[in-house]
Amino acid sequence: LEPLQCLLADPPFSQDPRPVFAISAHFFQNGKSILVSYLDSREIVAWSISPWRELWRQKLRNRIGGSAYSDSLSSLLVWNLVDGIDVYKLTDNPTCHLLLVRTLRVKIRRNRICDVQFDSTGEFAISGSDNGEVHLWDIDSGQLDQALCHGKGK
Repeated sequence: LEPLQCLLADPPFSQDPRPVFAISAHFFQNGKSILVSYLDSREIVAWSISPWRELWRQKLRNRIGGSAYSDSLSSLLVWNLVDGIDVYKLTDNPTCHLLLVRTLRVKIRRNRICDVQFDSTGEFAISGSDNGEVHLWDIDSGQLDQALCHGKGK
């Protein structure tokens, strides 16, 4: 039997490792890089795949309960666990890679992680909620387009 070995993180940690929970990961830049969303640290970290290296990191205003990325729109949706879905635009600005465009307001009752996705055109966002409803959002206007109910008597 071979003795157990300690493996180093690849890519190596750029700072002291700490317990974090990667909640979502997405390819971007036509599959050449990845975006990783971390729940409690409130960070989005961008990595180049080849060579494997950290491109940038940005701390968001709230915890991240899920995210979705559209490469064609360079937009990121973030379920923020406080007041709904934050819509970000990916920029070339070296000090602020994600620009907050708007928040799609949701009354969050129980602080639960919910999924969020773009539709195929990028015009709408669809999300779960902590009350069993599924929400369809018009991203440009920020308006709730439809709420689909689930449960008894609905």
